[in-house]
Amino acid sequence: MSKMRVVWACLWTVVLGVCATTATQFQKETDVEGVNKAQEFRQDARLDEKDQELQEKDESLLQQIHPVDSFMTGPVDCADYLMSGANTSGVYEIYPFTCACSSPVQVWCDMETDGGGWTVFLSRQRQSPQENFNRSWVDYKNGFGNVSGEYWLGNEILHKLTASRDYSLRLDMDYQSGALHYFTYASFSVANEASRYRVTRTGSSSGTVSSHCFYSGSSSFTTYDRDYDSYSGNCASVKGGGWWYYNCRYNNPTSPYNQGLNYTCYYNSVVRVSKLQLKIRPAICDSPIKTINANSYNCGGCE
Repeated sequence: MSKMRVVWACLWTVVLGVCATTATQFQKETDVEGVNKAQEFRQDARLDEKDQELQEKDESLLQQIHPVDSFMTGPVDCADYLMSGANTSGVYEIYPFTCACSSPVQVWCDMETDGGGWTVFLSRQRQSPQENFNRSWVDYKNGFGNVSGEYWLGNEILHKLTASRDYSLRLDMDYQSGALHYFTYASFSVANEASRYRVTRTGSSSGTVSSHCFYSGSSSFTTYDRDYDSYSGNCASVKGGGWWYYNCRYNNPTSPYNQGLNYTCYYNSVVRVSKLQLKIRPAICDSPIKTINANSYNCGGCE
């Protein structure tokens, strides 16, 4: 009987030893699994933090490139419409410097002359009543008139456009005799208001009339209430319209229409002009490489 007890005692000792060993091994495996899971959790947490950090950086970069609430995107000028497929002359809306809270600017686009894409900034024609071009500095700054008829686009818009990229200039005139004449300049730009919207024309010129007949050189803009010409008096008051005057000798396309514009150039001979347009187009349109320039002007908030 005592031997049997000894045997059972030995068996229980073995069993308990095995159980203890198994329990210890299980505890070790459980601990390792817990450590692995903890490491995986910490790794996932770090990855989540990295993802969040990268996402925040991406959003920050996007805000720098395209602040959603700061500006709208759209065609800057008529050339952008041309490059996107438009080929009919008419009234279009452009975004030369537009915040999200402001409105686009209406303009007449010439999509036919010399390949199209011309943004018209001055239009004169017979209409009733004729537009009054004997306007103040502020009027010429902001623009006035009806883009379907006679109008001035605005000196501030001209500055913003020509400061964004290189533009060429074109003048088209319809004589009352039926003849059509033009001239072009390779480069045209208008400075800011602090520089009195000074005009600069450089590069080659061509056409069927002399550009000197509308001489502006590198002159500041003059209106009846802001005299920046080289004449002793005020050429805008003498000629009846704002312009980049040097003196009062040369023609002024903003003078009173009076059943036509008097165009005087050679030997004081007078030619009657029934329609006149001044227009600009990106200089890149004159080369084989053409691109669309989406508006990215950041207003810095909407005042």
